[in-house]
Amino acid sequence: MKKILVYTDAFRGNIIPTLGISEKLHQMGAHVHYIGVPDVTEIISGTSFPSTSIFGDYYPKGSKYESGKINADVIRTIIHGGLDELMQDFNPSAILFTAYNPIEAATFYLKYKIKTFLVYCHFPVDNDFSKTSFTEKVKEWSINMLMDDANLESTNLLINYLIDKGYAMNSLNDVLSVFENFYNVVPASKEFLIENAVVNGNDMYVGPCIPEQNIFHLHYDMDKLDSELSEQKRSGKKMVYCSLGSWAEQIDNEKAQHITQTLIDSFQQESMEDYILNISVGNLFDDYKSQTSDSIRIHQWLPQVAMLQHSDLAIIHGGMGGVKECIMHEIPMAVIPLGLDQFENADRVAAHQLGIKIEPHSINNTGIISTIHKLQNDTIIKDSLSKMKSSFEKASQDDAWTKFNP
Repeated sequence: MKKILVYTDAFRGNIIPTLGISEKLHQMGAHVHYIGVPDVTEIISGTSFPSTSIFGDYYPKGSKYESGKINADVIRTIIHGGLDELMQDFNPSAILFTAYNPIEAATFYLKYKIKTFLVYCHFPVDNDFSKTSFTEKVKEWSINMLMDDANLESTNLLINYLIDKGYAMNSLNDVLSVFENFYNVVPASKEFLIENAVVNGNDMYVGPCIPEQNIFHLHYDMDKLDSELSEQKRSGKKMVYCSLGSWAEQIDNEKAQHITQTLIDSFQQESMEDYILNISVGNLFDDYKSQTSDSIRIHQWLPQVAMLQHSDLAIIHGGMGGVKECIMHEIPMAVIPLGLDQFENADRVAAHQLGIKIEPHSINNTGIISTIHKLQNDTIIKDSLSKMKSSFEKASQDDAWTKFNP
């Protein structure tokens, strides 16, 4: 049986697609084992996959994580053989790393020389894929990390290790040469890109990778929630699910509050009497919980996949995970991007006629109400969602999966 390790960071948006990939690999006959800091293995403990905690001395449970920040102690530990015993016991044929760990992946590859995959939960921002392949973009992403002043110690460790392994170090391109050995996995369909993408032989577009196991369901009484949603459905009203994501107030708290209040005000209008809004407001819950009513149900958190199974429309922030889940459930979406890759995803949604992009700076009641009514009645959007879903399903059956074989 093939043995595959998955090394993931602690961001749940990155963990989720790895679970979808792991489920597929399990179906293909592989034994999958997760490794990560204690906060990661605690999440994985709620799934069917075994896991082993590593680097707990540097990242004890409850640590704060910064995307793009490389811990030099982690790099040093890998170089000095701190994971040798684990690797000898498990003897994997391949390892998967999540997007924010490319430097760890490079160090790991140099140390153990096993087949290495980098999993990106979303498309990198500011890129035209008609000119640059995904593999080249990965190298750009990685060099930005290496050039960050905060990562200087880790960068020096990696360069010295590359020299020890016989690599010529005359330029930054020499540093990046190790990445030519990696497979770069995108849990999406190439057709979701707006442009006609250049594809490198190491690029893998493998479909949505939405896992059957939901790590968020552990926090909900699902029977109670299903009962409540079924009752709402019986009312005959259209059900709208809304979430701006768990990072909304961190990206722009003032804007997140303005958008949330505007959405609530919009669904209080008489013209919206045929709709029920289920809105997840995250860490802003205490500010809005008093506005719950029969037609506006305000929650702190909601299990997104379960909500989409009951909803007619969705208002989302445009993270890749939410967009994919709407596509796979054929739910028309209004996308209100706040940051990160959300603006480009919103543009793709609009370009492919999968929904409507709402500019966050111009949001108002009239626009929200008009958008909801248009989404409900737009047959082009519904047809486009069906076609895009088919492209994602086709990608999930692609021959690229055979690259996971040793």
